[in-house]
Amino acid sequence: MTKLLVVVSATGRQGLAIIKYFQEHVPSYKLRGTTRNTNTEAAIALVKSGVEIVPADTNDFESLKAAFKGASAIFAYTTFSGIMLTPEIMGRVVSGELPPPVGQYAYDIEVQQGKNMADAAATVPELERLVWSSLSGVTKWSKGKYTQAFHFDTKEAVRVYMNSLEPLKGKVSCLQLGMFTENLITMPERFGLTRQADGSLRWAMQVSGDEPVPIIDIDRDTGAFVHALLAAPGGIQVTGASEFLPFKTYLQLLCDHLGTSGTFETIPFDGTVKDDPTGWKLELVQVYAFIKEFGYSGGDPEVLTADDLEKRGFAVPRSKVVDHIKRSDWSHLVAASA
Repeated sequence: MTKLLVVVSATGRQGLAIIKYFQEHVPSYKLRGTTRNTNTEAAIALVKSGVEIVPADTNDFESLKAAFKGASAIFAYTTFSGIMLTPEIMGRVVSGELPPPVGQYAYDIEVQQGKNMADAAATVPELERLVWSSLSGVTKWSKGKYTQAFHFDTKEAVRVYMNSLEPLKGKVSCLQLGMFTENLITMPERFGLTRQADGSLRWAMQVSGDEPVPIIDIDRDTGAFVHALLAAPGGIQVTGASEFLPFKTYLQLLCDHLGTSGTFETIPFDGTVKDDPTGWKLELVQVYAFIKEFGYSGGDPEVLTADDLEKRGFAVPRSKVVDHIKRSDWSHLVAASA
């Protein structure tokens, strides 16, 4: 009997990456994707490629329940920034209608979306595996030292809830995705990467440039991790990384590709970030400080690497960060210095 994989938010970056990977490498699965609007170009293109596309909203339990019907496996994720940056949240914080930090409002919405998906998945008797796109609990693993990394803590809260549901016992596995390679393309300044007047690059962050961090090419490698988690026993947590690279090495690869020089600077942790009244920069800074002090997964002994999975017999093919650099358009960095 053909197994059915349901991918939440199929037209989003993570969802689309998984669908394309399974189409190319695991054609034995039947694919169903959810989207709020089935009439978009992206949704129509997926239908033409053979994917069943159904309407569902992560804020609506009933729509998710219908979408998950008959699923052997589900990949579920939420998009914190997509919630936070809405006029209903960020706009009201900027205007002073809501007090900062902005992340606290997105936290509540994102956790509820995760619970909706968990509750819907729990109604599927055929379900063998629920893969949750997760992150470590910053408040938990820092023992309360850092409490405003909302976009990390939401994922942990949902993971705990999923595992509390009796129908999902032993079926939930988590993929803790590393830093997206796409971040330096879509929002370089938010991550401290700028081009200087002389054409060189400067990367300034509150983390060490010498310690390896997980970096993932979402488009190429997310699907491989999901495939491995579907094959492996349930209850696994794994860091999703194409490679573990120091930021200094990452920067040097980029400089070599662009034919320029660069410097990486570790800047002080600013506990207030006074130039941002919304609290979003403080949230990012707390994440950086947490990673610097506790590591990306906070020292959680249950979180595995791809190498650990392979030792258990579940291979995870991965690409190289330099491959992403070579195929990407970096003109935005050049234009920024003009």
